[in-house]
Amino acid sequence: MLRIFLTFLLFFCLSSISNARTITWLAHDFAPYYILNGQYQYQGRDESIIALLEKQLPTITFKRMIIPSGKVIQELSNNSHNVCALSLYKNDDRKEHIYFTDESSTTGLSPSIALHKRLADALNIEDSGEVSLLDLLQDKKLTLGVSMSRSYGQEIDSLINSTPNINLVIRPTRDSLASLTYMLNLKRIDILLGYPSEHYYLAKSMHFDENLTQRPLTESPALSYGFIGCTKNEQGEKDIAILNEQLKIIKKTQAYNDLLMRWLPEHLRPLLKSRINSTKSID
Repeated sequence: MLRIFLTFLLFFCLSSISNARTITWLAHDFAPYYILNGQYQYQGRDESIIALLEKQLPTITFKRMIIPSGKVIQELSNNSHNVCALSLYKNDDRKEHIYFTDESSTTGLSPSIALHKRLADALNIEDSGEVSLLDLLQDKKLTLGVSMSRSYGQEIDSLINSTPNINLVIRPTRDSLASLTYMLNLKRIDILLGYPSEHYYLAKSMHFDENLTQRPLTESPALSYGFIGCTKNEQGEKDIAILNEQLKIIKKTQAYNDLLMRWLPEHLRPLLKSRINSTKSID
């Protein structure tokens, strides 16, 4: 009888192991979404949202794979692998190679500018007041810093590429935004293009947050959405379905909403909250 019981127990354990589910998440060194070292290690927005999903799915093992940010889409598009990534921009071209959730995984403010607080005061821009990038470049003749080969949305990209006689400083290095933030603090450039959370994190990490501030742009959409993407194969289809349902659950929690605000400057948090609430009322 004991032998039969032990045989059954061994079979059960082996079956459990063979049926165990694993989701491998692609992470990359891109603060404040993933913070791999330093004072704020593991406090990144996206990695913390993955941790919320992990708590919701105790029967699934979550693994992390650190890769260069430029390799994320390439890795996801390889259907011989089984990986997922959070907070991806979704378009028709990517949907041909990657499964995406219908539910957004992150919501944030769209590209904005960083500038010195004194310049913001001189331009008379309120804390959450929108400003026109075209006006700053064409009429105010301010010098803009941008990272090379980075898209900021169709309208802003077109504005930068087609507006004549504007003053641009382009940085091609891996840490281009940090380099440009350093230049901004030294007033070697007047305004810097990026996302508010990135601006704030860098300014805080470099101890420039007392000098620098951020403002939304009239040329940017009200909100920027990210989605979960998984490899387009049988396993990825199952993972996407599960993760989509869990996003619906965690997005109703205070913990999730706190994470969306974690690396946003205080003066822009009410703006993000009001814009999110506006979209909910429309839905």
